[in-house]
Amino acid sequence: MKRDVAQSERDIERAMRRRGPSLLLLAVWFVIFVLIVVWAGVALTVEDALWFVPVFRAEASVIDLYWDGQQVRLLPGMPEYDLLQEAVFAELPRVTSYAHGVGLSDSTIEDLRQQGRLLELHYAEPARVHSWHFFGASEVFYLPLSGFNAEHNRVFNAARTGALQLKTMEQIRATAETIVQEQGQSSP
Repeated sequence: MKRDVAQSERDIERAMRRRGPSLLLLAVWFVIFVLIVVWAGVALTVEDALWFVPVFRAEASVIDLYWDGQQVRLLPGMPEYDLLQEAVFAELPRVTSYAHGVGLSDSTIEDLRQQGRLLELHYAEPARVHSWHFFGASEVFYLPLSGFNAEHNRVFNAARTGALQLKTMEQIRATAETIVQEQGQSSP
């Protein structure tokens, strides 16, 4: 009788041990399921399967830098192009939010070109900034370096309706300023 009770206790203990890992396995599968659902939901919403990858490596075919009415055109292979492209690679993926209802009109772009400071990145193929915000792929990105939008570190795509807000654009601004000073076109 004692042997049967001891055997029953061992059987119960073994059964409980078997149940432990199966509950843990169930919890792991549940977490995986939730992550897949969240990823798929965001991917469908923003039309970007890699929305969670904070990397931007698209190389511009032309970079136009407008600084106080002067234009500097940078092409691949130029040392200034490489410096500015590296600054863009460093800061463009650091998205903090999306500014709804913010736009960039043709007249504002023209004002920034003529009297302000603006960086235009032109791509041969549409480039995408990976983000969990809907910000479509574009052949042109506008980065105001002066004015209201510059104060909020905003980046606009070709549609210019809504903007990504970056953590900072200081490296981009500093690099642009250095390039303009080296070109001897304007004082900062």
